[in-house]
Amino acid sequence: MGSRLRFLGIAALLGILLLFCVFTAGCLKESVLTVRGMNVGAQSVGASQVTLNVTTEIENLQGFGSGMPRLQLRAYNTETGLLETERSDSVSGIGWGGARAVMQTIDLPRKGSYRLVAILYEGEQRKAQGEITVYNLDRLVPDTQQSGLTIGDIDFIARRVTGDSTDIQVDLYFGNDDPNPSGPFDVDVKAKELDAHLVADKQTVHVDNVDPGKIVVASVRLTVPDQYNYVVEVLVWKNGTIIKRGEGTVQLRPGVTLPTGDQFVTKKIETSKFVAEEGTLMPYTAPYAPTGARTPGFSTPLAVIALASAGAIALARWRQK
Repeated sequence: MGSRLRFLGIAALLGILLLFCVFTAGCLKESVLTVRGMNVGAQSVGASQVTLNVTTEIENLQGFGSGMPRLQLRAYNTETGLLETERSDSVSGIGWGGARAVMQTIDLPRKGSYRLVAILYEGEQRKAQGEITVYNLDRLVPDTQQSGLTIGDIDFIARRVTGDSTDIQVDLYFGNDDPNPSGPFDVDVKAKELDAHLVADKQTVHVDNVDPGKIVVASVRLTVPDQYNYVVEVLVWKNGTIIKRGEGTVQLRPGVTLPTGDQFVTKKIETSKFVAEEGTLMPYTAPYAPTGARTPGFSTPLAVIALASAGAIALARWRQK
């Protein structure tokens, strides 16, 4: 009797195990893979080509899989939508609940923007997909042109007002964080109208060298229409490549929004009151880095404008009461 009960117990246990295997075989076999994220870095930057290092993070939520995973990486030009290049790599098996970071490199032209799409296959079955976009690869500086040049400050000085035009001197403060001299380079300075982005004037200045730990001030003069606001862009060129960028703003017609938020008031600046005495326009080396408090040459006119604005705001509030 005891042996018969033992036999029935073992048979029941085997039946339960068999049923478990039947109902769960698909789950044990079918993996659920997902792409958790993607990261991109520049591995090397040449004059015309960029090698990107793309890391794709993969996770297996459940199951053991039916084949060797394969990760396909495609790069699409965002402007044309055309496929630029692609590559495919095998991925080691990922256990139930496991994760893996897959690193791939891809070569692209050093221009434009690209949408990088990672597609994960298991056997012939497409399991998951992720994507990330990289922008403006032309802004990456080639490895051979890496520089420690810095633009520490940008000053704007009104030099002359003639009719509807204003001459503005732009002083650029260049430093060098490298242990070696920078060597010669050229600087393009252009004034763009803030809203329309039309270039009002553009000038170039040459700098022979910036020694380590020194400050060199390079100056250009821009002639722009008066009573407009401008963004001044600075491009540093060396060996035909832009190695540094900077910008500042000049507001010859600033505006202010009243506290009610319903009215935007523009202020007319009498630019002629800001004209400074003539100075040098040649690059020179500062004996020390500019430090300490600096007194603007237009503090009195600016105070008058501030008082007038405060009066206008107070009058507006009084009328609303």
